[in-house]
Amino acid sequence: MTELKSDSSDLVQFIDGQGYVDLEQWIAENPRWEKLLHERGYIVFRNFAIHDTATFDAVLDLLMRPSHEFSEETSPRSSVSTRLFTSTDYPAEYPIQFHHEFSYRKDYPDRLAFCCLQAPRAGGATPVADSRKMLDRMSPDVVAKFEQLGVAYVRNYSAGMGLSWADAFGTSEKSAVSAYCQKHDIAYTWDGDDLHTRQVAPAIREHPVTGERAWFNSALNLNIAGVEPRDVRDVFRSLPEDIVPSNTTYGSGEPIEPEVLEHVRDSYVDVGVRFDWRRADLMLIDNVLTAHAR
Repeated sequence: MTELKSDSSDLVQFIDGQGYVDLEQWIAENPRWEKLLHERGYIVFRNFAIHDTATFDAVLDLLMRPSHEFSEETSPRSSVSTRLFTSTDYPAEYPIQFHHEFSYRKDYPDRLAFCCLQAPRAGGATPVADSRKMLDRMSPDVVAKFEQLGVAYVRNYSAGMGLSWADAFGTSEKSAVSAYCQKHDIAYTWDGDDLHTRQVAPAIREHPVTGERAWFNSALNLNIAGVEPRDVRDVFRSLPEDIVPSNTTYGSGEPIEPEVLEHVRDSYVDVGVRFDWRRADLMLIDNVLTAHAR
């Protein structure tokens, strides 16, 4: 991933915990803090006493609304507790493109909370990008086409390739997966034990509170062109379409032009800012207003 602007600028909104007993006290003294989240798209809490999974889990009750189910995963994670998970379990040297969590689902989380319990010695940054600024940065013609057609997300759960459907849907019962797909408007077919799905979602959404339009999708991240590193991407490009773990097209089924994907990538680079973690940092993201990467 191209180098982004550093968080040493004033682009990152920090809340300093020095002088507070804990995060609960800060929230009590700042009852309009959610307005700040909507204005900035994300907040980083620094120097609060968040040093283990128990204290991180506890503050989620202060910051998050009831969580959605973790179905339709696209990448492997390890469970830390009932609602805490590791970052994507890919090799550390593999970057992950900008995306919005579960943006392909009918029900997506409105917020995400990331926490660093052990600061990396090198790398390990979480880039973030304002999705409202993305619409300003991108070509009006590109935005209009995506807004008209939406994004189709194509998944192939084939033996030995990518995440299994049992891991993605949290069940080994084919009938339960079929029922889930029917309920959530996911087109699906079974080929023996292989599952193929396709779902169409908007590329742009209005924020449910502020009403602002935001670039909200995973069109780049889940496209073959977004796979990192290059040698893995080249392998995926050599595979038949019905084996590639994931890909995206326009909602019409038309392929997304390479130059458009590069335009999206370049726009993220212009808008994005690199955030480097310190121990006990907690980042709260409005999932509609802010895209994240690795």
